[in-house]
Amino acid sequence: MFGTAQKVRILGHLPAVVSGRGPSELPEYFADRARWRFVSFDEAVSNMHETYTIALAQFGTANPQARARPNLILMAGWSEERGRPECWVMDSGSEAAGPQQIMNTCAPLSPELIGRLVAMGLSGGMASFDPSRDGLRVMRAQRDLRFPHPVSGEKQPALGGFCQHTVITADGITTRIVERWPAAQAA
Repeated sequence: MFGTAQKVRILGHLPAVVSGRGPSELPEYFADRARWRFVSFDEAVSNMHETYTIALAQFGTANPQARARPNLILMAGWSEERGRPECWVMDSGSEAAGPQQIMNTCAPLSPELIGRLVAMGLSGGMASFDPSRDGLRVMRAQRDLRFPHPVSGEKQPALGGFCQHTVITADGITTRIVERWPAAQAA
């Protein structure tokens, strides 16, 4: 479960997807490079820092007037080397020098959101979390909160448009829209 402003980009020939938060073009630059450069998810993960750096440079060239702001790129896929699904993230706000494997992230992080999730009985970690059962509940809890937009400061939902459920296995990727929100409510 990962809350982002952008939906997933399937990498096609790789059993992997890319998503992100921050400038909307950044995940697309990242995904574009990963699509044509790598032959496996494991290779893409091992080169994630370089791909992220190049995507940031491409974004800067295409948007010279853009104000630098926090961003995050997430890549999830099936590791053939380790025989399991994995999720890796590059976070501009992190002190980490390179990609960090994560198990789950709920964003944006806020005490109010955490309180709502605890009240819903969703504080047991990944062992008790079922994406099909609990995912939409988490997304709705995030949707109900309002956060300041990073540029305008205007309060708006952290999520908008639709909730998408994507499953990655050794055999492929499936994705479906679980719920849509009216355009007037889109973030």
